[in-house]
Amino acid sequence: MIEPEGKSLALITGASGFIGSHLAENLLEKGCRVRALVRTTSNLRWLKGLDLELAYGSFDDQASLVEAVNGADYIFHLAAAKSGSRDRIFHHNVAATVDLAKAAVRSAPGLKRFVFSSSQAAAGPSACLEEPRCESDQCRPISDYGRSKLEAERQLMRWAEKIPLTMIRPPTVYGPRDTDVLLYFQWINRGLALLPGFKKRLAQLIFVRDLTEGMIAAARSDAAAGKTYFLSHPQSYSWQEISCSIAQSLGKKALPLRIPLGMALFGALLAEGGAVMAGGNSIFNRQKVREMSQRYWTCSPGQAEKDFGFNCRHDLKRGLEITARWYRENGWL
Repeated sequence: MIEPEGKSLALITGASGFIGSHLAENLLEKGCRVRALVRTTSNLRWLKGLDLELAYGSFDDQASLVEAVNGADYIFHLAAAKSGSRDRIFHHNVAATVDLAKAAVRSAPGLKRFVFSSSQAAAGPSACLEEPRCESDQCRPISDYGRSKLEAERQLMRWAEKIPLTMIRPPTVYGPRDTDVLLYFQWINRGLALLPGFKKRLAQLIFVRDLTEGMIAAARSDAAAGKTYFLSHPQSYSWQEISCSIAQSLGKKALPLRIPLGMALFGALLAEGGAVMAGGNSIFNRQKVREMSQRYWTCSPGQAEKDFGFNCRHDLKRGLEITARWYRENGWL
């Protein structure tokens, strides 16, 4: 149990990022000691002012991982790569995860739970609206990112006898500090709601606070050991409904503009080319367009509700209002 009086030590990888920084805050609020594994080059702006320990290291340096996990009661592994070459994605998402597990076996003998942040992308889209993805379904990822997360899950399960594991598969996560959903806010703030294709497409989302609450609850739960869970708000929304809700949170009106998938693919190709020329990686790429083109990105949080009482306290309207307010207060819109 992560209890205030117990002062359990939780290690977070990816703590300087969007979800990781919120998780760090949540754990600290609950009285847990937090150690953040960060690189010397990490931007620590979201961790400033937090009473936590910084462990400088790299997934390419096994000794630094062993030192970082030393004495940890809980490990929350959130660090990941979303874009780049297949080799880069698999190195960061699979090899690094295995190396962290090895370090945990070596220097965290009292580990109570290793929580791995996977993704809905590891399971793949749903075949139809009436059949949201559940944990027992056969996985069919359609992107390198999804395939890497699924392979990381499989590799971790080989360590299940030595490490108490729980895998979390969130859908799209939004909230303060997020830069992915921010792009939609920015377009809608300009008066345009970009919609992929001409068919109705449905997706589920989760507000970042609800996700971190669910991750902590899973870490606390004996029933969650050795299992995989979808953590999501149970309601699915069309892209148009999401766009309208964002517009309402901004007090704006936005013109729906449907983008043919062929045009989106061409734009992604240009973005990839530009990123290569600049020596970087494009988050908007052809694989992302393929994911966006799927009709149903839906999943059931029912097993998490049953095993550890998971529930979302933020519906889409409330979550987007909080997010929009934060974007404005911080000059992002």
